Amino acid sequence: MYGSDEIVERLLLEAMAAVDGTLTRWRAECDALRDRHAFIATGVRGAYSFVLPAEGLRDATASVYAEVAHRCGWLDLDRALSTVERRKFASDIGAWLARDRTLSDVVETFGTPSLWIGGTNPAYPKTLAYTTADPDDDLICIHLWNARGVHPEPVVLAARHRPGAFPDAFSFTPEGLRRRPTNDQHTPTVWIFHGDRARYASAVFETADAGLAWAAEHRVTGILAEYLYGGAYDAAVSEGRFTPSKPHHGTADHVAAFNPGLEHIHLTDGERQPPV
Repeated sequence: MYGSDEIVERLLLEAMAAVDGTLTRWRAECDALRDRHAFIATGVRGAYSFVLPAEGLRDATASVYAEVAHRCGWLDLDRALSTVERRKFASDIGAWLARDRTLSDVVETFGTPSLWIGGTNPAYPKTLAYTTADPDDDLICIHLWNARGVHPEPVVLAARHRPGAFPDAFSFTPEGLRRRPTNDQHTPTVWIFHGDRARYASAVFETADAGLAWAAEHRVTGILAEYLYGGAYDAAVSEGRFTPSKPHHGTADHVAAFNPGLEHIHLTDGERQPPV
């Protein structure tokens, strides 16, 4: 209800960290998401776009930030599993997903979730999460999909239940494997360097690592930014990262000056600077 991207979660959790005096912890959590590839140029939502169809991304994305909130002690659970219940859940879920399941199957098998993300309308996707009251225990998240009543009730596509790298954290149902996006559905990106006070960009790279190596070699100062192929404004609108809401949005001047809105790295004398 607060938009298609994750800016609300990031603003809320950072504000909570500021009040709590734990901004350093919050930033470390954000770095950890990047390190395990749960946050890419297009955010957590972008990482999930390789796992779930477009309709299921919003609630799944929220589950990652809910997990951060749980680790920071900010999440109120509707139900806390015991350590024994969670251990059994974690050991059973992979095999349980070997055949297609529905929302009713989830609740009948595992009970009321610790956290229900998404509405109760059966025509739409949602994510159910299970965990203990211990902040050190990650959420086990079951992702369910429906698209305006394609099924009588949501069906399970995947569960995020393994620690470690985000792409390896999932088990899928047969329906989840059928609906998993293919690589050709994702648009490649390039990295462009623009020096401070420079009128034009001065370098383009296939990867951030290549750009960072070049910047270190030449000790340049500026921004290394990730761009999708095509127009930055058009891509942001089509992906739901930007919604035109003012008269000047979409005008020639606005489109010509539009920021790509993807990952960008500030460099000083070729060295990467911490996020502002």
